[in-house]
Amino acid sequence: MKITFLAHSGFLVEWEHFYALFDWWKGALPPLRQDKPLLVFVSHSHEDHFDKHIFTLLAEHPDTRYILSHDVRLATRRWEKLGMTAEIFAHVTSIRADSILPLDALGTPLTVRTIPSTDAGVAFLLSAEGKLVYHAGDNNWWHWEDEGRQYCTNMAANYRRSIARLADAVRDEHADCGCAPVIDAAMVPLDPRLEDGYDLGISYLLEQIPVGKLFPMHVWEKFDWIERYRRAHPADAERIVPLRADGETFEL
Repeated sequence: MKITFLAHSGFLVEWEHFYALFDWWKGALPPLRQDKPLLVFVSHSHEDHFDKHIFTLLAEHPDTRYILSHDVRLATRRWEKLGMTAEIFAHVTSIRADSILPLDALGTPLTVRTIPSTDAGVAFLLSAEGKLVYHAGDNNWWHWEDEGRQYCTNMAANYRRSIARLADAVRDEHADCGCAPVIDAAMVPLDPRLEDGYDLGISYLLEQIPVGKLFPMHVWEKFDWIERYRRAHPADAERIVPLRADGETFEL
């Protein structure tokens, strides 16, 4: 498996039989092989996770399918603005939280599970080829102290519930497909704007679910905060991928 960090929360994951593109709105895509299907995921409609240029990919890569969170509005009155056509729309699946979507890529079965987000939209757990990949979107422990104590208390409870759903999904995939009960690659927000609460989401996830490699995202190009996390959590350091620039590629 090859994982390319495109920018912000955008990643391209190359599996043996297909590509999975997550929350791409900026950053250069590497060349894609035409013999591999392309699955394009959008976790929610925020402008730093979704851009209409994803819909140009179908012309370049005919075997493309879009799996979009239900909050990405595709009403026909918006088609012209989005560059949407009936042909492109036929390749779109809109999905809600707590859904299971079985797919096929060149005869390879894969499963998409959606996890409720503490912000907009959904998070994705993708199971294929004996591996699990998690893209959190904006599912995070958003500890905004300025919002007040009650907000922060509710946020903590909501995030814990969401991670419990993710843990259940991992166990279900282990039972259904025989893959190890481990997320091989997780892409999770580490947002410096949260200041002292920047590490809550990642550290709680790693406490609850086995993860092979975790790719911090949503760092707003402040990659030094990734090293800050690794220093503050030495037991997790080997699992945290030290992203340093857009466009980096990693082999797992």
